Amino acid sequence: MTDHAHYRSAIMADPHDADPELLAHRESCAECRAFTEQLLRFEARLERALLVDISLKTAVLPFARLAEATPGPRRWMAMAASLLLALVITAGVWLTLPQRGLAADVVAHMAGEPDAWRVTDVLVPEAELNAVLEQSKLRLKPDAGVVSYASSCDFRGHKVPHLVVQTQSGPVTVMVLVHEAVRNPKQFDEQGYRGTIVPVPGHGSIAVLMRDLSPGSGDVERIAARVEDSIVWTR
Repeated sequence: MTDHAHYRSAIMADPHDADPELLAHRESCAECRAFTEQLLRFEARLERALLVDISLKTAVLPFARLAEATPGPRRWMAMAASLLLALVITAGVWLTLPQRGLAADVVAHMAGEPDAWRVTDVLVPEAELNAVLEQSKLRLKPDAGVVSYASSCDFRGHKVPHLVVQTQSGPVTVMVLVHEAVRNPKQFDEQGYRGTIVPVPGHGSIAVLMRDLSPGSGDVERIAARVEDSIVWTR
């Protein structure tokens, strides 16, 4: 029987491995399915980056040779023109690449921490919770609920608080994204998770999500409002 560790070890070696046991595990495990999709998206971005590098060299090389063969001041003008063309090509190609959304990145992050979803009444030690929250200049009101998990996670190049709050509807994950501003609330339903990302003026945004099979997962917007109200910003 394939477990999480064996599956991820095998899929890291070959993301396209079609072994029946691996496929069966992926079909039955939302976390490993999300992990695989994240890995495949990374592989696709890497392939596109290599294509950009090849296209750039092909397009600019003739202009660079022309610059080398041009005497005097006009040589510098030719070199500048070839550099400008390189920048234009690079910008144009990257702008046409599909950009992964914030919600997709939040969901993909869940695959790396499946144990955070446990139903429990054991609180995170206060000192540990405060250490995670202080990095983002916030604290929680005493009535915030049972915080059973707290971690300072790498997300899009920044350390962000990743919390799990136990509610009557089940465990709720909260990610405080002080570096991710959004204009309007965004609801999402992806890969077995239902959630919302809400703007917090002056403090980025907050992502709140539940597993889609959790009781009351349709109330995620109401829970998000309650979570936002329980945060006290210290800056």
